[in-house]
Amino acid sequence: MEAMTDALRASAIEKGQKLIGLYRRGVGGERANAGRLLHAHLRAHDLTLFDLDGSLPVTQDVAALEGWRESAALLASVLGGALPQDAQDEALTRLVDADDLTDAEVARLLPLVDLETLIDVRADGWAYAAGSADGEAEQADSYRQAGRRVQPADILAYPGSLAERLREATLRAHFVQTHPERLIRAAPGVPQRFLLGVLASVTGRPAVPDPEGARAHLDAGQLARVRALLANHAAQAEAIALDAAEAFGRTLR
Repeated sequence: MEAMTDALRASAIEKGQKLIGLYRRGVGGERANAGRLLHAHLRAHDLTLFDLDGSLPVTQDVAALEGWRESAALLASVLGGALPQDAQDEALTRLVDADDLTDAEVARLLPLVDLETLIDVRADGWAYAAGSADGEAEQADSYRQAGRRVQPADILAYPGSLAERLREATLRAHFVQTHPERLIRAAPGVPQRFLLGVLASVTGRPAVPDPEGARAHLDAGQLARVRALLANHAAQAEAIALDAAEAFGRTLR
């Protein structure tokens, strides 16, 4: 009797899945009719939408189908563990580029993805897009090394698909690796303000003021350039500041 019950339930689920397909493909009256049939079918067999599709909520309200997403359904299939290995691998390949997964869904997907392999596969494309003067192969290897230090929290901090998040996290790790944060010392007042301007000019990013001067991420070449500019133009900056102060004073009454 129990086997018969299981068989009937399986048949009811299969029919319900077909009704979902009719509802999704239907338009106008055809869609409305499929919705009514689906709702009646769920009630008659004590089923919910979740029973028919693991990506759907536990409800008999057909309106919940409006929020259905293919990527969410695919993720639910993967998380269910019922897919053959080949189908699982294909699904994961599609999911890493799905750009409509929520943060929570990406967090559930992360442990299932071999991030090291994904970095190895994508690094060449990242290097090509960067157009590195050091050569694409060398840049790609540098990205692979940086990517090994990326943590799940780093990936989740960015928006987009898992692959896009991984790229941004890897590029950030690579930047920090090649441009370590450095403290450049300068006296308060004009010297510090001049330093902040030089750092912004050389790096293209605002530096962070520090009681001892300023902090900025610099590679070796940028550091050498900053030091040269400070040595060659600090006196001129001081003179310009003094002249500006005097000129301002002359405007006061």
